[in-house]
Amino acid sequence: MKRRFYHLLLIIGISFQGALHASIPDGLNSANQSLSAGHPAEALTAYQSVLSSPDFSNVSAPEIWYNRGLAEEKSGDSLAASLSYRRALLLDPTLTPARTHLTSVLTLLGISEATPWSGPLFIRFHPDLLVLGGAVLGWLGALALVVLVFSGRYRKNKRPGLIGLALAALIFGHALSLLGAWADPRRLAGDQAIVSGKGEQTLRDTPADSAQAEGTLAPGSLITILSRNGAWWKISSGPKTGWIPSTAITTLLPPAAGS
Repeated sequence: MKRRFYHLLLIIGISFQGALHASIPDGLNSANQSLSAGHPAEALTAYQSVLSSPDFSNVSAPEIWYNRGLAEEKSGDSLAASLSYRRALLLDPTLTPARTHLTSVLTLLGISEATPWSGPLFIRFHPDLLVLGGAVLGWLGALALVVLVFSGRYRKNKRPGLIGLALAALIFGHALSLLGAWADPRRLAGDQAIVSGKGEQTLRDTPADSAQAEGTLAPGSLITILSRNGAWWKISSGPKTGWIPSTAITTLLPPAAGS
């Protein structure tokens, strides 16, 4: 049943992508067809080509990153798949299949991550929806408040409940909008990366190979970049903090034209 659901999602994604990316239909259609036909290696090559295309640089398509993750996972590259699934969820936190597959590949990599407090919220509501919907509700509340306060009809009917309702809509709407903007995972994505080097990576207390070890991180671990010093970056991951070679890290945000 679950396989049928994912296959249906893939078909929907193929249809959606075909309409959305009219400028790059051939490569995308080829990738989707190869994935559907059970040829993940061919699909992966095609997805990499599509995502590195300059035509794709200004397009946001979490489904493509998700499908690329499927191709990488089926090809046996759990580490690369984890990055693709993370990028898909960065673009659309409500993409539940990507979250399910991310959990699966992280388990294979031996990584267990705590769900952020905003996770359950964004499973149901996209942050953009919260920002836009909250702003609309807040401004409608503000408009209603102005009308009620300065309306002669309000003064005549003396309905304080209406003004309270308008004030509540104003406050709640703008609070919801601020919450969506503040908790949006894209807000901090510029300082996030994953450990992508082969094998566990050693954290150092200073940016040097001979420095004292401060622990290790498994490939696929999500990290926050604190500072950069040439070929060494200072990072944190949970309670662990230290320096790690930049060559062992891949940023969560892909290059401008994809990767």
